[in-house]
Amino acid sequence: MKNINIKYLLISASALLISITGCKKFTDENNPANRTAETYYNKFSGFEDLAKSNYATLRGIVNFPTFFNLGTDTYSTANINDNNGENLYNINLNSQNGNSASLYAQMYSAINIANNTIYWATQLTDGNAATINIRVAEAKALRAFYYYYLAETFGDVPIVITRTTEVTLAYTRSPEKDVYDQVIKDLNEAITALPATTTDFGRVTKGFAQHLLAKVYLTRGYKTYGGGNADFTQAAALAETVISSGSYALKSKFSDLFDPTVPNYQSNNEVIFSVQYSTNALFNGGGNTLQQWFLWDVQNSALLGRSVFYGKTNNAIAPDPYFFSLFNKNSDSRYAATVYDAVLTQVAGTFNGKSFAVGDTLIYYPVIPFTAAQKALRKYIVINPDEYRTSPFLNGVRNYPQFKKFRDPFVSGYVDNGGARDTYVFRLAETYLIAAEAYVKLNNQAKALAYINILRTRAAKTGTNPASGILYATEMQYTGIVTLDAILEERARELVGEEFRWYELKRMYETVGSVSTNKLLTRSILYNDELKAAQAGKTILDAKFLLRPIPQAQIDLNRGPFPQNPGY
Repeated sequence: MKNINIKYLLISASALLISITGCKKFTDENNPANRTAETYYNKFSGFEDLAKSNYATLRGIVNFPTFFNLGTDTYSTANINDNNGENLYNINLNSQNGNSASLYAQMYSAINIANNTIYWATQLTDGNAATINIRVAEAKALRAFYYYYLAETFGDVPIVITRTTEVTLAYTRSPEKDVYDQVIKDLNEAITALPATTTDFGRVTKGFAQHLLAKVYLTRGYKTYGGGNADFTQAAALAETVISSGSYALKSKFSDLFDPTVPNYQSNNEVIFSVQYSTNALFNGGGNTLQQWFLWDVQNSALLGRSVFYGKTNNAIAPDPYFFSLFNKNSDSRYAATVYDAVLTQVAGTFNGKSFAVGDTLIYYPVIPFTAAQKALRKYIVINPDEYRTSPFLNGVRNYPQFKKFRDPFVSGYVDNGGARDTYVFRLAETYLIAAEAYVKLNNQAKALAYINILRTRAAKTGTNPASGILYATEMQYTGIVTLDAILEERARELVGEEFRWYELKRMYETVGSVSTNKLLTRSILYNDELKAAQAGKTILDAKFLLRPIPQAQIDLNRGPFPQNPGY
């Protein structure tokens, strides 16, 4: 972790050297160290700094929780009357969307750092050849990661695989198919050079490239220009290669992946790749914001106030009632590892004429709904599952079980940012689900069932259910036909807050090329209450929403044809 922390100190210097290449006057006036790219990156020590800077940009790129998750089946806005275009697919989702513009710019900035790394590897005058090849492979794998999400977000995008050293006035949108070809080329080249493991936890390894390539083939298999079953076969094979590699293993307990009291809970061999943060403020920059998502605002209650324990919410995204309905709460340990079933009083006082001391239960979220009579017997507030779209403290907002999955004890105040938790990008549990999905499409139910039940066995509570006399692990076994919907439900239980839900739904079609069977267009409007109301009477979203709008600034700045995506 030490070297990864150093990366985040180096991004400013690296980005500066990239931006001033060939600009002598600017360098003379503003570069006290008298460094230029030509005199710094051609030595291995400088090249290593450049290679490390590939990782710093990831902190921003993976931090788009609303853009990556709103407008789906399992997430909605914190306010039930919000007019958010990303959630409701209305006129507010347009070419002026700030998240769209920011993601686009950050992706291409990161691509330029990768391109510079690949270029300067050819200009070095010293250094170990094997290490240099690994750094190039890391850059190619990350460039593939960026281009995969650019293509899935915007469709046709410019392919830039050489470093940018001067102003370019015109770019052309390359066909999405060609972007996929470049992604696959980069990943195959990276796989041949990357090591299976690294002592510098947080760097890209062979498993990252193989896992990503499995997802790329899985996604392309659904596309009209894709390889269909051939792509699904490749996806399954690559996922199984990662699973059987010996480099990774599922943790025995799901909760151990997220419980800060467990030693090395984030640095374990279920994690294939994560974006690094640090408890050392010198290396942590502004810190993570992950702990602020999927929470309702506790300061709306005087008995909670600005609670450090529950934390400050970003108040922009919330799990919807459908998400909570997905768990077998009696048998599935992931539910209790993900959310609290009660909220405890943080400030002594009264509510509805009843006194509460610090630590008293203020709100309880029962698994089995309470009747009105049962509620009346309790001092505390009881919120049943069908009441999560209302709040006892404020009109128009939600109140639901608070997330503890990403709670960060390093954050010592009611503040924005500041988190020290790493952000998981890929872990082995998702690899199992990629394999299961590929086998669903290949009509191999036996293998799909086997992979999904490995996760469900791990997720089961320990012991026997006293009500049934049956082992929890037995109760958790999936016995029906594994469908794409079943895969999506399992992804939600296992990967909530980790996966980018919009992309997972967008990928899946029951029938290739048939938009009426696309899961983003159908499931979102079925389960997202706010979206359903906004799209009154519709059962499927417009197909244009399978792509996001190209940022208007990119179109305006381009000195040549750069068409907007259809419908925007």
